[in-house]
Amino acid sequence: MFQRRKHAAAVVGIVLAFGCDASEEMKLVEVPTPPAPLTVVHTLESGETLADVFRRYGLSANQIVEIVEAIRKYESPRRMRPGMEVQFAARPKGPPIRITLQLDRDRTLFLLPESNGTRIWNARLDSVQVIRDTILLAGLIDSNPYDSELSGDVDKLAPGEFHEIIFRLSQIFGWQIDFRRDLRKHDAYRLVVAREVRPDKSIRSSMVLAAEFRNNGRDLSAIRFQRSDTARVEYYDEDGEALRGEFLLAPLDLARMTSGFNLRRFHPVLRQTRPHLGVDYGAARGVEVRATGSGRVTRAGSWGTYGTMVEIRHANELRTRYAHLSGIARGVRSGARIEQGQVIGYVGSTGLATGPHLHYEFLQNGRQVNPARMDWPKADPVPDEFRELFIATSDFALLQLGSLSMPTVKTTPIAQPAQSYKAAPR
Repeated sequence: MFQRRKHAAAVVGIVLAFGCDASEEMKLVEVPTPPAPLTVVHTLESGETLADVFRRYGLSANQIVEIVEAIRKYESPRRMRPGMEVQFAARPKGPPIRITLQLDRDRTLFLLPESNGTRIWNARLDSVQVIRDTILLAGLIDSNPYDSELSGDVDKLAPGEFHEIIFRLSQIFGWQIDFRRDLRKHDAYRLVVAREVRPDKSIRSSMVLAAEFRNNGRDLSAIRFQRSDTARVEYYDEDGEALRGEFLLAPLDLARMTSGFNLRRFHPVLRQTRPHLGVDYGAARGVEVRATGSGRVTRAGSWGTYGTMVEIRHANELRTRYAHLSGIARGVRSGARIEQGQVIGYVGSTGLATGPHLHYEFLQNGRQVNPARMDWPKADPVPDEFRELFIATSDFALLQLGSLSMPTVKTTPIAQPAQSYKAAPR
């Protein structure tokens, strides 16, 4: 009230200064401030469309058509998945004045009506600005890759990033190292990783540019090389030989083998000796199962004692089977083309199984064979016409890698006993 009186007095003073009659009645007109808009967040549910959501929040059919057309300039409404957040900002009892779609962690779409009404809507896309950097990391293995003594840019690692790096290493060296059986205490690795980092320090994308792995006395190297923007990314050693083989060593990442190929194995369920014509891998229910080689699906579904199973036909009369699955990945069906490393299903215990595990079979000319005894050819080396480009890429990557030492076991010097001297005879 005191402030209002001061304001009125100031107005009267101005009126007198300009020669107006101060006796005239002064009227103060207060323009009410509109209430602040309220924001409501709606999470898109399974089976729900954007049109359903817009209709629920009071938008007319014409407005919905206009908004959907604005969205299509940046993203197909059909690609909106359950879990996406839709924010509505509106004043009490009024129509929405702003709609926000969180398309993904990197993109936010704002929808705004034109000032002359709410029927015409415009869209604006905001993208998160990322920082590109390169980190170097090295590890000395104790009992497993996740239990490593780390050095390098450890303080720059984002939450969960180290586990992703170990997964990448298992993929890169997966044809040379069986990460379930071949690793030894004091094995070591070092690598260069190029990243895109969001403002909240989370990782948008990352790629291993170069890596070295010292495994049981073997020194292995890997250089990332892509011949063109559309060509497949491959990893080669320093001589340009491909690391990738025709088949992965195993269909699971860092799982343990619980039962091998055995013609006289005691079956734990049937309680009798019978051939075990495959390899069992112990893993928790729901763990992703990957195709060990590229091919075409010949069977996907329930099949007797195999339970839920996927069979893939490869070149040269080869087939692989993945049994006891808890479920099959989206798009994996009979006749579908599958690429090496693609997720085809999830570990389960369907069929004749005592608990969650994966039963993996390898067939050659229709007969099961032991995959551990197969000698698979590697992918092609770097083509001659790209050899100079590969050498330049390799030299730069290895130069970066060389700035961080390969970890070694720290030894404590053993104290030498004091040396005794005998006096020379006189």
